[in-house]
Amino acid sequence: MLYIFRQYTFDNSFEHVDFSNKFLKEYQIALTFATDSDEFGQPTNGIFRPGWDLAKVTPEAIKRFREKAGSMGVEVKVFICIGNRGNRGNPFINRDNPFKILDRDAWIVNATDSLTRLIQEVNLQVDGIDVQYETIDASADDFIHCVRGLIKNLQDNGVITVASISPTFSLNKEFYPPLYTSVPFLFDYVDCQFPKQLHPIEDPTALLQRYDELTQIYPIRKLLAGFSPENAEPFVFFLRVMDILHKKNAPGASIYYNHFYAPL
Repeated sequence: MLYIFRQYTFDNSFEHVDFSNKFLKEYQIALTFATDSDEFGQPTNGIFRPGWDLAKVTPEAIKRFREKAGSMGVEVKVFICIGNRGNRGNPFINRDNPFKILDRDAWIVNATDSLTRLIQEVNLQVDGIDVQYETIDASADDFIHCVRGLIKNLQDNGVITVASISPTFSLNKEFYPPLYTSVPFLFDYVDCQFPKQLHPIEDPTALLQRYDELTQIYPIRKLLAGFSPENAEPFVFFLRVMDILHKKNAPGASIYYNHFYAPL
């Protein structure tokens, strides 16, 4: 049973997805990306700007999708992703800027204020923040301090109700596991990004073993399996997802694909 499905997107392609409540209980739209850098790629110390298509991802588009999903008993949650992931295919952000801070306490204040203002201005009824920095140019201690402070502020202020992290298991070991274990109650989901492994896994058996490794850090009830058909054959992608969902009882999966029209 696929309970949760998350689509990472910078446009309104979610409006073209067909799904059934027989397989789905919650659809998550994760908007890519809000970045804390300027148009020249220079760090802004926590002042975030939107990087998705503001002309397509509108309050009206989100409302239509919520109504469509709601009529079938499927809940919709909207996340804003903060971070970077190469941004291939996204014409609105053409740089892959690392997490970098100039002053960590000022970063928390700036990030809290700028994301609060951004969420209010886009008026999309945002539910949560997803943290997906693939490249990090900071110490683990600074990264953990800043992200933890930001998410706690946004939740305490009622700006968001849910939060997630999306680590790349092979690349981010020193950052995300200690972040999660320090404040597990702050994060409702952990979306592991399998396509970005240092050594891509093509064997579904090996993928299950890797998922088992992750369950030693994160609880299965929170652990989504993240894939990208842009980096793998569709058959391999769906085979991987089905294996994890059926054999490991995972709560759901995500897809990093900006034009996903297949039925669910």
